[in-house]
Amino acid sequence: DGKIYFAPYDADHALVIDPCQSTVETCGPAMRGESKYEAAGMLASDGKIYFAPFNADRVLVIDPCQSTVEALGPVLPGSGKYRAAGVLAHDGKIYFVPSGYRCDHVLVIDPRQSTVETLGPGPSGGAKYYAAGVLAPDGKIYF
Repeated sequence: DGKIYFAPYDADHALVIDPCQSTVETCGPAMRGESKYEAAGMLASDGKIYFAPFNADRVLVIDPCQSTVEALGPVLPGSGKYRAAGVLAHDGKIYFVPSGYRCDHVLVIDPRQSTVETLGPGPSGGAKYYAAGVLAPDGKIYF
């Protein structure tokens, strides 16, 4: 739709910018909490934008075609979970690597099935990955 969408960090709502109309407005329901979403959103083949939670409990999905903002998947406990941008892999799934002290699982979003799961555990303790990953020609994701 030519608009730019942002998930809330400390704001109460998602934000949408329409560069063609020079407008800025909020969208979706009010959300509580601080530092909710930090990683960049990932546009999937279904046209929806997926955001991994940082301190929020669930994945956030913005559907520009339907003008909806909603949570997806199970509650993901902890704080400081996902900071780095995700990677859209050849299988159509989006992968986010853990960044926080209390998160040691890779987050996997399957837009085709509207599901969220975790892989791991991976490395434990300490700050982990902050930079975006890269999908290599061999189909592997490197962070």
